[in-house]
Amino acid sequence: MTFFEHDNDRYYYFDAGAGTPIVLLHGFGNTGRAWTQQVVELKRLGHRVIVPDLLGHGASGPVRRVMTAREQGKAIAALLQFLGLESAAFIGLSLGGMIALEIAADYPKAVDKLIVAATFRTMATLPRQRMLNAWIEAISQPDGCVKRFKSNWAELVGNAFADSPAGLAWYQAWHAQAALQEPRNHIHWCEGMKFYDISQRLGQITAPTLILAGETDAMSPLDESQALSDAINSAERVVVAGGGHVINVSCAAEFNRHTVHFLRAK
Repeated sequence: MTFFEHDNDRYYYFDAGAGTPIVLLHGFGNTGRAWTQQVVELKRLGHRVIVPDLLGHGASGPVRRVMTAREQGKAIAALLQFLGLESAAFIGLSLGGMIALEIAADYPKAVDKLIVAATFRTMATLPRQRMLNAWIEAISQPDGCVKRFKSNWAELVGNAFADSPAGLAWYQAWHAQAALQEPRNHIHWCEGMKFYDISQRLGQITAPTLILAGETDAMSPLDESQALSDAINSAERVVVAGGGHVINVSCAAEFNRHTVHFLRAK
C-alpha cells in the first residue's frame, strides 16, 4: 500500500525491502526523498525501509490545524501498527528528530534503536520563537516557500556542497519541491513547533541512542547535541566534520557509516 489514514489525515509512505525495519523521518519543508542515499544503503544491507512524508509535506495530505511533533509522533506510531510492526529503529533529522524523540519517550517499546541528527531539545526559547516567527513571516510572502528555501540552502548543506555538482542536482530537486509547497501547511507546523519542549522527558528514553551533529550547523549548534546526549541515558554523540544542518545529504557517506555501525552494534 501507499497511503495510511489516521485521525482523518492521509499519509503517504514508501516501504521497501525486508528484514529489520527502519523508519526515516525527514525535516521541516522537506520530504522522504531527502533520505534517498540512506534508503539505498540500508536496503542493500538487508533492512526494510519505511519512509513517510510528514503531514503537509510531499505526497501526504494537508495540515488543517496547528501541528505538533508529539501529535505527529502519535500518527507515526500508529503507522507501525498499521504495518503490523511491534517496533522499529527510527532515524530522524531536525523536525524528524524531534518527532523521533517524542516517539521514543511516549512509546519506548516501539523504538529498538534511535538515531537523531541536527535536532533539538526545545523550541521554547526566545531566539527560537523569534526564528519561527521569522519563518512564518517569510512563508506568508508571495512565493514564500521558494524564497525561504533559496535563502537557507547554503546554511542547510554548507557552501562547499552547495557549489558542487551534486549540490546543484539536489538544489534543483528541492527548488521544485519548495515551489509545490502550500504555505498554510508550513505555517501550521511553525505554530506547532513553538510548543515543542521535550527537555524534561528525555530521561524517559530507554532505546540505545546515537546523536549526530554537523560541525558547522548554525541552526542546531554543537552545544544542543551535547545537551541531548547528556540528558539521554547511554546516548552516543558523533560530530560530523564539516557538516551543516542536513548532514544526511551533504555528508551522506559519513552519515551512513556512523548509522550502519550503530545499527549493527549489539
